[in-house]
Amino acid sequence: MSEPTPAPFSFAEVKPYEVIDSLTELHGPEHGMLRLPVEMAWGGRTEFDLEDDYDRTAAYKIVLEEGTKRHLRELVSGRLLTAIWSQMRPARPVRALWENQLPQLLAAA
Repeated sequence: MSEPTPAPFSFAEVKPYEVIDSLTELHGPEHGMLRLPVEMAWGGRTEFDLEDDYDRTAAYKIVLEEGTKRHLRELVSGRLLTAIWSQMRPARPVRALWENQLPQLLAAA
């Protein structure tokens, strides 16, 4: 008889997340204000200043955790993501998924 599978610790552990195949797919803006669609930024705030360290990492965390591949490609810059990866604190499953798919993020951290 097999052991029962433990219940997930949190929703983050069972939520399906999307990731791209290559950082070169990410063509988001690198300067100015980033406006997130309301369906992704459902917490209320939708505008983030990409020149501000806190805003940039907060916006990218939201996009990585809530976005579709289309959102990722349009809203995230591969160059900026690589530069801020070590400061970002996405949900553990998101971080693991992105680092497994894109090991260059780990190397940049």
